[in-house]
Amino acid sequence: PASDSILLCLIALALYIIALAFLSIIIATMNADECMETIKLTSRGGDSFELPYAAARLAHVVRDANDENDDGDIDSPEDVEILKVNSPTLEKVVEFLKHYHEEALTEIKTPLEDNTFEGNVKQEWYQNFLKGIDQPMLFDLVTAANFMAIQPLLDLTCLKVSCQLMGKSAEEIRQILNIPKLTPEEEETARREHRWIFDD
Repeated sequence: PASDSILLCLIALALYIIALAFLSIIIATMNADECMETIKLTSRGGDSFELPYAAARLAHVVRDANDENDDGDIDSPEDVEILKVNSPTLEKVVEFLKHYHEEALTEIKTPLEDNTFEGNVKQEWYQNFLKGIDQPMLFDLVTAANFMAIQPLLDLTCLKVSCQLMGKSAEEIRQILNIPKLTPEEEETARREHRWIFDD
């Protein structure tokens, strides 16, 4: 009878829908596994820090070392030695990369909206990321971000340095940047060769 064939069609349709649901779960699981491939970044001191490749690839040096194709595909990510970066700095860089993968840093607008770091960086995690670190670590992070080609970290750390220098005298800036004081002879040469800098 017609009612039996309708019932069979409904059962077949239900089985088809269930099969599609299972298939989508399997595909999602496979994609999650691919996204969770991890690599280790090794510092100059020999310490290794593990993180998801998807997070690490923000650093161009990691992408270059893994020969990504134009689509960002690689067969299997390889660990990367970052020999120009010390262990404490690389640990901080990895912390940044992991968080950035979860919550990207909002682009820092130029010209700057404010003279303070917090006035330009609205996301609390990124404000706290650089809070309380000393000047040598901040400069190490700038150097590491530049070497590893991590533009958002470079933008963030350079903004922090810029905000620290705003409103400071030349002598205060010299001390912050750890620039050695010129001898009288060097200052005389500098004034002669770069008169425009010293014009009052």
